[in-house]
Amino acid sequence: MNIFNTDWAHSPQTELSLSLVLVLFAISASAGQQPRSQSTPVQKPAADSTQPKYLKAFVIDDRLSVLRREPRLQSEVLHRLRLGRQVFIVGTSSHRSDQPKFYRVAVTRRTRGWIHASALAVPGRAGDDQRILYLIEHNTEGFERIVLCRLLAQQFPRSRLVPHAMYLSGQEADRLAQTLSQRAQRRLASISMSGIKLRDYYLSDVGLDRLSKLGVTFNYDESSGEFVYDGKVYRELIKRFPNSEEAKLARERLRTD
Repeated sequence: MNIFNTDWAHSPQTELSLSLVLVLFAISASAGQQPRSQSTPVQKPAADSTQPKYLKAFVIDDRLSVLRREPRLQSEVLHRLRLGRQVFIVGTSSHRSDQPKFYRVAVTRRTRGWIHASALAVPGRAGDDQRILYLIEHNTEGFERIVLCRLLAQQFPRSRLVPHAMYLSGQEADRLAQTLSQRAQRRLASISMSGIKLRDYYLSDVGLDRLSKLGVTFNYDESSGEFVYDGKVYRELIKRFPNSEEAKLARERLRTD
């Protein structure tokens, strides 16, 4: 005799109750789980609008390149920046009728100050290549002129003025060869040869040091006893701008050597 009555497990009421319990259990379990595919997006930190924007610039007029503590002409002088020095503009002075425009610049990581705006040129900025060429033609000579010619050619490579600046650089190097020769002759007039060639002394002359750092190289002509510019910038001009009028002049100059 079966002591257990199993008819209750198959009754309609019991099956409905079990179905409801299972449904409620499934809903409860799913509510406590996060779908794996719905991950919370990572929020990127907002850009810091207080960070300064650095704008590269170069000193083109060392008569105005005084780094000052404040944006005033009578402010304390911190340094005088050399021609061609690279700086980064981080700010601009507010307009004042009694003061010119100043830029706040970063010279090194620790050195900042204010400099007259006209002392600087910004690569690619409209009109700055023309400002440099004006200074080349009217306010500089010798080493300083070559510095500005080189600056214009390197930092404004798309400027239509580059061929002219390169040719002027070559002309100035030719002129410097004569000046350097005269100075070297005075310095070396009383040397004792001691088996050392005169050429060695000339090509080691102190007058060539700064120009060598700019890539301007001279040879020594023993027959004339003078320096001769090697014509490097003329060859670069012909290579970069073969169809320019300046390239034509450069070819003529190289043929005369």
